[in-house]
Amino acid sequence: MSYGSEVWKELPEDWLKGLDITKQVASPNYDMNVNKYKVKCGGSLQMWEDSNWIRAQDPYGWFQWYCRFFQGRRSEDDGRQISRWLNCAGVNGRWRNNLIGKIYRARANYNDIQVSPVVRQVLLHWGYVLTEEDFKARVDKLKIQGKK
Repeated sequence: MSYGSEVWKELPEDWLKGLDITKQVASPNYDMNVNKYKVKCGGSLQMWEDSNWIRAQDPYGWFQWYCRFFQGRRSEDDGRQISRWLNCAGVNGRWRNNLIGKIYRARANYNDIQVSPVVRQVLLHWGYVLTEEDFKARVDKLKIQGKK
């Protein structure tokens, strides 16, 4: 579906400063080279709609919901969206801990982008970048669990 190319105009100007709107914000075409890690990740809009992850109030999904939430809007969808974020990137989040496990097994540094750039891009889509503190906290927990 097409929801209109003007939706980005509700974003604060300072969020858009320095961006190429037609390429980085409102392009109808997927371009993995715009992604930080230069990889393809995520599903199509059709997949998102079929999974019932899109709600009418935010037809562009989690990102649109989050921008509006960050700016102060509250809605009945907040609990569901916060839960989705926690399940992805929270302390016990699937993708966050998937990335940490891969880095740990590779004996790599937490910020070695050669380790799982696709998962890193997924997490970035959810507004999360792995920190050294988060990495160490999880690894310490894994080491403790491994001693039992």
